[in-house]
Amino acid sequence: MKRGRPFLVFGDGTLTACKPISDGDLAEYLTDCLEDDRRWNRVLPIGGPGEAITPRQQGEALFELLGRKPRFRHMPVALLDGIIGALSAVGRVATSLADKAELARIGRYYATESMLVLNPETGRYDAAATPSTGTHTLFDFYKALVAGAAAPELGDHAVF
Repeated sequence: MKRGRPFLVFGDGTLTACKPISDGDLAEYLTDCLEDDRRWNRVLPIGGPGEAITPRQQGEALFELLGRKPRFRHMPVALLDGIIGALSAVGRVATSLADKAELARIGRYYATESMLVLNPETGRYDAAATPSTGTHTLFDFYKALVAGAAAPELGDHAVF
Protein backbone atom coordinates (compact mmCIF):
# COMPACT_ATOMS: atom_id res chain seq x y z
CA MET A 1 0.00 0.00 0.00
CA LYS A 2 2.94 2.33 0.66
CA ARG A 3 3.93 1.72 -2.97
CA GLY A 4 0.44 2.62 -4.21
CA ARG A 5 -0.93 -0.89 -4.49
CA PRO A 6 -4.55 -1.67 -3.66
CA PHE A 7 -5.72 -3.53 -0.56
CA LEU A 8 -6.97 -7.02 -1.42
CA VAL A 9 -10.43 -8.04 -0.17
CA PHE A 10 -12.70 -10.94 -0.99
CA GLY A 11 -16.13 -9.98 -2.22
CA ASP A 12 -16.88 -6.45 -1.10
CA GLY A 13 -14.61 -6.69 1.95
CA THR A 14 -17.45 -7.09 4.41
CA LEU A 15 -18.02 -10.85 4.15
CA THR A 16 -16.20 -11.44 7.43
CA ALA A 17 -15.33 -9.67 10.66
CA CYS A 18 -13.08 -10.34 13.60
CA LYS A 19 -11.77 -8.89 16.84
CA PRO A 20 -8.00 -9.12 16.28
CA ILE A 21 -5.90 -9.85 19.36
CA SER A 22 -2.22 -9.07 19.73
CA ASP A 23 0.35 -11.74 20.47
CA GLY A 24 1.03 -10.17 23.87
CA ASP A 25 -2.64 -9.89 24.85
CA LEU A 26 -3.25 -13.51 23.79
CA ALA A 27 -0.19 -14.72 25.70
CA GLU A 28 -1.38 -12.93 28.83
CA TYR A 29 -4.86 -14.43 28.47
CA LEU A 30 -3.46 -17.93 28.01
CA THR A 31 -1.13 -17.70 31.00
CA ASP A 32 -4.04 -16.44 33.11
CA CYS A 33 -5.92 -19.60 32.04
CA LEU A 34 -3.34 -21.69 33.85
CA GLU A 35 -4.29 -20.12 37.17
CA ASP A 36 -8.04 -19.64 36.67
CA ASP A 37 -9.73 -23.03 37.11
CA ARG A 38 -13.00 -21.60 35.70
CA ARG A 39 -11.23 -21.64 32.31
CA TRP A 40 -10.02 -25.22 32.54
CA ASN A 41 -11.42 -27.96 30.27
CA ARG A 42 -13.56 -25.54 28.27
CA VAL A 43 -13.66 -24.05 24.82
CA LEU A 44 -13.06 -20.35 25.35
CA PRO A 45 -13.95 -17.86 22.63
CA ILE A 46 -11.60 -14.91 22.60
CA GLY A 47 -11.19 -11.65 20.76
CA GLY A 48 -9.10 -8.55 21.07
CA PRO A 49 -10.29 -5.20 22.39
CA GLY A 50 -12.88 -3.09 20.64
CA GLU A 51 -15.51 -3.63 18.01
CA ALA A 52 -15.37 -6.33 15.36
CA ILE A 53 -13.80 -5.07 12.14
CA THR A 54 -14.06 -6.16 8.52
CA PRO A 55 -11.19 -6.45 6.05
CA ARG A 56 -12.57 -3.36 4.29
CA GLN A 57 -12.36 -1.38 7.54
CA GLN A 58 -8.79 -2.60 7.99
CA GLY A 59 -7.87 -1.35 4.53
CA GLU A 60 -9.64 1.98 5.04
CA ALA A 61 -7.72 2.54 8.28
CA LEU A 62 -4.39 1.78 6.60
CA PHE A 63 -5.11 4.14 3.71
CA GLU A 64 -6.08 6.88 6.16
CA LEU A 65 -2.86 6.39 8.16
CA LEU A 66 -0.85 6.54 4.94
CA GLY A 67 -2.71 9.65 3.78
CA ARG A 68 -3.83 7.91 0.61
CA LYS A 69 -7.12 7.55 -1.20
CA PRO A 70 -8.55 4.05 -0.56
CA ARG A 71 -8.03 1.59 -3.42
CA PHE A 72 -9.32 -1.95 -3.16
CA ARG A 73 -8.90 -5.00 -5.36
CA HIS A 74 -11.97 -7.19 -5.07
CA MET A 75 -11.42 -10.92 -5.54
CA PRO A 76 -14.42 -13.18 -5.99
CA VAL A 77 -14.54 -16.14 -3.62
CA ALA A 78 -15.32 -18.30 -6.66
CA LEU A 79 -11.76 -17.65 -7.84
CA LEU A 80 -10.51 -19.45 -4.74
CA ASP A 81 -12.87 -22.32 -5.50
CA GLY A 82 -11.39 -22.60 -9.00
CA ILE A 83 -7.84 -22.52 -7.66
CA ILE A 84 -8.67 -25.17 -5.07
CA GLY A 85 -10.28 -27.38 -7.71
CA ALA A 86 -7.36 -27.08 -10.11
CA LEU A 87 -4.69 -27.61 -7.44
CA SER A 88 -6.60 -30.57 -6.00
CA ALA A 89 -6.86 -32.23 -9.40
CA VAL A 90 -3.19 -31.75 -10.26
CA GLY A 91 -2.26 -32.51 -6.65
CA ARG A 92 -3.29 -36.13 -7.16
CA VAL A 93 -0.13 -36.45 -9.23
CA ALA A 94 2.14 -33.81 -7.67
CA THR A 95 1.99 -33.91 -3.87
CA SER A 96 3.52 -30.43 -3.55
CA LEU A 97 0.44 -29.04 -5.32
CA ALA A 98 -1.84 -31.01 -3.01
CA ASP A 99 -0.24 -29.08 -0.13
CA LYS A 100 -0.93 -25.81 -1.96
CA ALA A 101 -4.54 -26.88 -2.46
CA GLU A 102 -4.85 -27.39 1.29
CA LEU A 103 -3.37 -23.93 1.90
CA ALA A 104 -5.91 -22.50 -0.56
CA ARG A 105 -8.74 -24.30 1.33
CA ILE A 106 -7.53 -22.72 4.57
CA GLY A 107 -7.37 -19.33 2.85
CA ARG A 108 -10.91 -19.75 1.58
CA TYR A 109 -12.09 -20.57 5.09
CA TYR A 110 -10.59 -17.39 6.49
CA ALA A 111 -11.90 -15.37 3.53
CA THR A 112 -15.49 -16.49 4.13
CA GLU A 113 -15.88 -17.26 7.84
CA SER A 114 -15.84 -14.60 10.54
CA MET A 115 -13.66 -15.19 13.56
CA LEU A 116 -16.46 -14.44 15.99
CA VAL A 117 -18.73 -16.52 18.22
CA LEU A 118 -21.31 -18.40 16.16
CA ASN A 119 -24.77 -17.97 17.64
CA PRO A 120 -26.36 -21.46 17.55
CA GLU A 121 -29.89 -20.01 17.59
CA THR A 122 -29.45 -17.72 14.59
CA GLY A 123 -26.62 -19.52 12.79
CA ARG A 124 -24.90 -16.13 12.43
CA TYR A 125 -21.64 -14.79 13.78
CA ASP A 126 -22.21 -12.53 16.77
CA ALA A 127 -19.73 -9.77 17.53
CA ALA A 128 -21.54 -8.85 20.75
CA ALA A 129 -21.22 -12.43 22.04
CA THR A 130 -17.49 -12.54 21.26
CA PRO A 131 -15.52 -11.65 24.40
CA SER A 132 -12.98 -8.84 24.11
CA THR A 133 -9.74 -8.85 26.03
CA GLY A 134 -6.48 -6.99 26.02
CA THR A 135 -5.40 -3.44 25.33
CA HIS A 136 -3.55 -3.50 22.00
CA THR A 137 -5.75 -2.89 18.95
CA LEU A 138 -4.94 -3.74 15.37
CA PHE A 139 -5.24 -0.06 14.48
CA ASP A 140 -2.62 0.81 17.14
CA PHE A 141 -0.36 -1.79 15.54
CA TYR A 142 -0.94 -0.25 12.11
CA LYS A 143 -0.08 3.21 13.50
CA ALA A 144 3.19 1.88 14.90
CA LEU A 145 4.09 0.23 11.58
CA VAL A 146 3.36 3.38 9.59
CA ALA A 147 5.46 5.37 12.09
CA GLY A 148 8.41 3.09 11.35
CA ALA A 149 8.22 0.36 13.97
CA ALA A 150 9.71 -2.93 12.83
CA ALA A 151 7.22 -5.53 11.67
CA PRO A 152 7.33 -8.76 13.65
CA GLU A 153 9.22 -11.65 12.04
CA LEU A 154 6.59 -14.21 10.99
CA GLY A 155 8.95 -17.01 9.93
CA ASP A 156 6.96 -20.05 8.79
CA HIS A 157 3.70 -18.20 9.39
CA ALA A 158 4.33 -15.66 6.64
CA VAL A 159 1.98 -16.09 3.68
CA PHE A 160 3.52 -13.49 1.38
